[in-house]
Amino acid sequence: MSTLSELTTKADYIASKNSQMKSQWHTYQNSLIKAVTTSNKKINHEFNCGEEQDIRFVLFNHFVVSIHQGDDFYSQEIIYSLNMAQGQEEVNFRAFAQARLSEDGRVDGTVDIHDKNAVLEHYLNKISAIYQCLFDSLHSNQPVHPQLEKLLRHAG
Repeated sequence: MSTLSELTTKADYIASKNSQMKSQWHTYQNSLIKAVTTSNKKINHEFNCGEEQDIRFVLFNHFVVSIHQGDDFYSQEIIYSLNMAQGQEEVNFRAFAQARLSEDGRVDGTVDIHDKNAVLEHYLNKISAIYQCLFDSLHSNQPVHPQLEKLLRHAG
């Protein structure tokens, strides 16, 4: 049976590790928001305050992308989702990509979360499939929503 001292030591360790991961998540959020809002690239992208723990960007004044940390305790997962609701429908975010955030401040093992340009490039690579889907739909004069549905089915 564990002593109070052993449990206290373990509790401190667990709380410290979880706090460190939350800190890495907040650094990633700040880097991404700053990178997108200060970028001079014409990506038709704007920051939109998220709810609770996510951050959101609006593409072409229509498509909402949400980025949030996984729901698990001490989650290292970053989830990228697209709102598929149309018109007055209730919000319906569906995941289209994931990344992994490490304790040492790297995304997918290579991207330093303090490097805004690297964080932006990583994010743009994650959402490039959405841009491609929109481009292909418009280029071939097809409805966008069914094409996005196909994209999300393949992602899931």
